[in-house]
Amino acid sequence: MADPMLARILLAVWSGDPLCVTPAAPGSGKTRLATLLAAALAHRAGLRVAVAAQTREQALELARRMSTISDRYALIVSAATAKTGYLKGVRTVTGSRVRWSHPTGGAVLIGTAARWLYVDPSVGAADVLLIDEAWQATYADAGALGALARQVVLVGDSGQIAPVVTGSTARWEGRATGPHQSAPAALLAAHGSAATVHELTNSWRLGPKTCAVLSEHFYPQMPFTSRRPDEAVTTDTGKDLSEIVCLPVKSRNGPTDPVLMEAVADRVRELLNYQYRRGGQGAALSGQDIAVVVPHVAQAGAVRALLSDIDGVMIGTSNGLQGQERPAVVALHPMAGYRQVQSFAVDPGRTCVTLSRHRGHMTLVTDPATVGLLAADDDPMSGAALNALEAVMGMG
Repeated sequence: MADPMLARILLAVWSGDPLCVTPAAPGSGKTRLATLLAAALAHRAGLRVAVAAQTREQALELARRMSTISDRYALIVSAATAKTGYLKGVRTVTGSRVRWSHPTGGAVLIGTAARWLYVDPSVGAADVLLIDEAWQATYADAGALGALARQVVLVGDSGQIAPVVTGSTARWEGRATGPHQSAPAALLAAHGSAATVHELTNSWRLGPKTCAVLSEHFYPQMPFTSRRPDEAVTTDTGKDLSEIVCLPVKSRNGPTDPVLMEAVADRVRELLNYQYRRGGQGAALSGQDIAVVVPHVAQAGAVRALLSDIDGVMIGTSNGLQGQERPAVVALHPMAGYRQVQSFAVDPGRTCVTLSRHRGHMTLVTDPATVGLLAADDDPMSGAALNALEAVMGMG
């Protein structure tokens, strides 16, 4: 309870507030908050807390963290998954037999939002529903889970990629409460007067220069600052690399141009010769310390093939790596390789995720043609993307 933000949110829920929304900056400790909040409500207030994550990986991470501070939790999984050794050390309950671990008193059940939809509310009803990474959930998702509890807590990053919706949303165009909108935004639009809002405005991951750029260009309504300890990637000569450095690479053959993929892979190999300094101690960077962030699945596959001889490098798309972090990151700008502005490539959430996965250093591979393309396009999103790119280019 020494954490004032946790204490405020706990007080709001314990006091009976029906809706608590917690927008958070990148690296502000959302998962930590969700874990400690659920445990405190279960152990101190005697409440049953249903935790809905957006992916299986997120749910498992929450369960693993919960296992270190509570014995009143369980992770909802399929019967087949429960038989594997993948969940060793984690308490589980299968989806067809979901029950609270304690017949009376507080407890925590963790599962994906999709898994919770198969739970009978009469059996799995909770006092509080906590939706983690809530900005990745749609309003429809939140509505489908509404039968589980009368109190709802939403924790997430408002600057991340919007929920992926595959069907047509034309009939709700312009409606802030459309079922395709992110759950927190739609709930605030519909029930803002009944909501308690607490912002997490300190990043423990990102350095001060990165926070300044992201705060200005992606979180204008929620400025945030860095509380990260002194960390840096250092060269073989002992020089600290800048938090973000742009590496321009000319491309002629589209977003999957081998030149771009090779530039990403070569930079990863170069970083393996450097060190990571944290808390006054330095150690050589390994594959486990590096992530590669690209916009498309095909690009991730190409880079993965080029780096197949290096163990541990985390390679994925912006969508897939939301919530992840590494000491060093090599990223490909979403517009790299394009010769026409694409709405996918100038989506602010995708760019924000790309620029916020690193702790000490990120190399952003860019295409020199991108600036001109964005400058010539009259779409406001292109203008915003240009401003953000120029700000990042000025950091190096």
